[in-house]
Amino acid sequence: MPGTKRKAEPMKIIKPAMQLFASEGFSKVTLEDIAKASGYTADEIRPLFSTKEEVLISAYRIGQKKMEERFRTMQTGDFKSHMETMFDSLLDGLMPFGPQVHLSLIRQATQDNTLAEIIRRTSRNVNFGIKAYLLQMVSLTIIDEVEGAEKVNENMVTTFIEGMASMLEGKKLPAIKKAWVSNASRMLKPSSKTTVATPF
Repeated sequence: MPGTKRKAEPMKIIKPAMQLFASEGFSKVTLEDIAKASGYTADEIRPLFSTKEEVLISAYRIGQKKMEERFRTMQTGDFKSHMETMFDSLLDGLMPFGPQVHLSLIRQATQDNTLAEIIRRTSRNVNFGIKAYLLQMVSLTIIDEVEGAEKVNENMVTTFIEGMASMLEGKKLPAIKKAWVSNASRMLKPSSKTTVATPF
């Protein structure tokens, strides 16, 4: 029927929008550009997203939801497997549409205050997720109490982003994950209750 609006699907809008933000620059992309890239009209997407900022925030929420689900799934493995889960969760939470997209947005944020604030808020939410997971690791006696949790948190996120940035230089994800797990593991003390003592 002519003139009838289709019901827009969020993921069909968010995914192409993230690609546009990365390739064209967040500040240059308009809601109309996002609509065109997603195959909708601006009027069709406005009931879901009235601004491009809302699209970006929704994209990060998708990642954070995945991260929280992974963090909430009870782990049965050892210290190393918990640290690997933390890496995978950070990947979900900070980079739901891939490292290249996220790293491009971080670069752009140096000149765009609105974008910088959205990324800052996202990182804060990821920090809360890490804290909760570390507490879970303490309660499961995987690690002993975390000293300087704020600093540990900050270092984990910073070294994660630095590691992911090395993908732009050709480093592969498995190598980045292995290096991050090794580095982050040194920030924590495995519990003596779950650590097998080495014989003399």
